[in-house]
Amino acid sequence: MARGVLQKNNIMGVSSVEKDTPISDHSDDLQHLRALLLGAEYEDLLRLQKEFSSHSHTSERLSQVISEAIAIRCKQDNSVSQALVPSIEDAIRISAKRDPKRLANALFPVMGPAIRESVSETVNAMMQQVNQLLENSLSARSIKWRINAFRTKRSFAEVMLSETVLYQVEQVFLIHRETSLLINHLTSENAIVKDPDMVSAMLTAVTEFVKDSFVVDKQQNVKSIKFGQLNLLFEAGPHAIVVAAVRGLIPSDLQVTIREQIEELHRLYASKLESFDGAAEEFPDTYEQLEKCLLSKKKNEEVASTNNKKLPWPAIIAISLLILSPFAWWLINKIEQNKWHDVVSLLQAESGIIVLSHDKKNGEYIINGLRDPLSKDPVEIIAAHQKFNQSVTLNMQSYYSNEQDIVQKRLLEVLNPPADVVATVDNGILTLRGEAESDWISALPSKMPFILGVSNLDTSQLREIIDFQQEIQQLIGSIEGVVIEFAPNSSELNTDDLKLINYINHQINDLQVLTQKAEKEFKLGVLGFADTAGTSSVNILISESRARNIHDILAAMGITEDILLAKGLGSYGSQFETANKHNCQSQRCVMFEVYIN
Repeated sequence: MARGVLQKNNIMGVSSVEKDTPISDHSDDLQHLRALLLGAEYEDLLRLQKEFSSHSHTSERLSQVISEAIAIRCKQDNSVSQALVPSIEDAIRISAKRDPKRLANALFPVMGPAIRESVSETVNAMMQQVNQLLENSLSARSIKWRINAFRTKRSFAEVMLSETVLYQVEQVFLIHRETSLLINHLTSENAIVKDPDMVSAMLTAVTEFVKDSFVVDKQQNVKSIKFGQLNLLFEAGPHAIVVAAVRGLIPSDLQVTIREQIEELHRLYASKLESFDGAAEEFPDTYEQLEKCLLSKKKNEEVASTNNKKLPWPAIIAISLLILSPFAWWLINKIEQNKWHDVVSLLQAESGIIVLSHDKKNGEYIINGLRDPLSKDPVEIIAAHQKFNQSVTLNMQSYYSNEQDIVQKRLLEVLNPPADVVATVDNGILTLRGEAESDWISALPSKMPFILGVSNLDTSQLREIIDFQQEIQQLIGSIEGVVIEFAPNSSELNTDDLKLINYINHQINDLQVLTQKAEKEFKLGVLGFADTAGTSSVNILISESRARNIHDILAAMGITEDILLAKGLGSYGSQFETANKHNCQSQRCVMFEVYIN
């Protein structure tokens, strides 16, 4: 017993004894005493102390059991893998940065077959999709689905899914229960996806609304929500909720599958879910559990064996298209060439356009030629050809055409003839027919050099239009310019006055001729005036007498009384507006005014 105590104390304090024992002459005696008291066990304790204090020796001992320890720990949980992931990732990153070729050579035996297998699977999947697409696009069933989609205002994909799928889990949401934040989200291939974060928030809001609005147990959770053929299945755990959007008839084992996966998620990530702070990237491996919930079953799976016996129409159609594609290419090219030749023929038939050459280079159509400025725009001609929709490069040089219709356009542009003039060209001779003003006729010789294609001018059938209006205005001015003055208190006319009246008579006769040609009528006002010496009544009488005398003389000379209007206006000064038009110095006079209808 005492030896055991000594051994224990020696083990616990051996390092301190060794460390604190001073070097002295008695050290050999102390060593001999320890050997007597402890015997061979003392040597073992010294050896063990040396082994534990040596790092290299400890590492060597650990290297003998570390692989077995790791294997035993990996059977218990995946903590070793999680602990090694950062170190392995850093090691690979450093190795790739230091020597990329070495890492590539190491991965080559693995990556080559993996890539080939991935490409092969992708090609096979693509061929299956093409086959299914052809089958669904060219069958009577697909036409029925398209009509149904148009009638119900739904997409073709949605109708096809509803007709071919017995049930399908379109989307799966993993939502944190306390924060209502979306942790992960998976969708099927044909699902119509909206914003998953918004959907998860709304789903949580609906469940909270039900709990707050109705008398229910707060610890219970919503199990399902139904919208027509769409069902939302809820499976809640302590810290997370899995929501599956299912379209079609729900199988009885689907809810069990979802429940198993939410339990598995809590078993693997319980601590992370409990301390979740919105970092969804901490759950990269949850896809495996959520993907197990994306189940589906098609209606035609039960009769798959029967369908396998049908002819492979999609493959037959694909092969037929492959065989017929060269002929189709030749036919399309031939039709395109015919359209192109039609366009060239239209341009060649257009007046004022000469097509010198046309070609197609590198898929571009080119036309070289000449064009008169007065011809129709070639771009408009090509655009009017609705069957030809290709772009054309036009290299057109200007020239002046002598074609009949182009010459006709040119003379109309240069001459700008009046509406009553008809211009025709025949064998280089320009013939003008109709009526035109003298100014336009006189300008014809100076315009002829600008009309290419015309050598001679024939105006024998062109008549000059007389400007009756101008002559009528000249006659009116000469008549209204005459003023016949009288002596005080007199309405008698002298010899000079009679000469003026005779002049007025000739002017009125000329005016009658011109107004008849112009299809107009006129009246002549004979206006008498008196000075301001007499009374108003006396002035009215004497002005009336003076106007009447001249009226009678003009009537005697043959002027129709229907056009003569004689009137006495009294005092000259009182008729300021009328008198202002004329110059009557004595204020005792007769003036004339012409009124044209």
